[in-house]
Amino acid sequence: MKNALVGAGVAGALMVGGYMLLNSNENSQSVASLKVPVPYAQNVAGNTSFACKSLMSANVVGDSIEDVVNGEVAEGTDKVAMTIKDEKTLTFMTGASIEIGVTEGDDFAIVQNTNQQLMAVWFNENVVSSVVLNKKNGLAVWTKGNPDFITLGVPVGLVVYLSCI
Repeated sequence: MKNALVGAGVAGALMVGGYMLLNSNENSQSVASLKVPVPYAQNVAGNTSFACKSLMSANVVGDSIEDVVNGEVAEGTDKVAMTIKDEKTLTFMTGASIEIGVTEGDDFAIVQNTNQQLMAVWFNENVVSSVVLNKKNGLAVWTKGNPDFITLGVPVGLVVYLSCI
């Protein structure tokens, strides 16, 4: 069940992002591309905490007034700290959260933790968030999706590609 939630969250965010990038509306087609160098890539298999830098992010949101999907791909700006609290819990905190005064991270449920990978998921009634980390090279993907963001009446999605040490 947990693996399905993580997989569904990642797949959903990537499909929405891919659709948005390839099909902006019925009258035009656009493709966005951005290449960002990886400043470091290293094995983090022995780590229980990870300091991660966002390399790239993509946001997608529907516009219910104009009946389109809008998106943006940009070089990453945020930082993420993750700590394996216990065998079932990964604490996840963003630099943006710290800047606004948050002192404790969100507790993600670990669905897999091996020497090769770490996968965890967090959700409530409005948000599904997942993180997948390749421990062999320290690269990770964080996804976040909302089925109805605040008062927009449409889903929104975020995908962030991270490099962790």
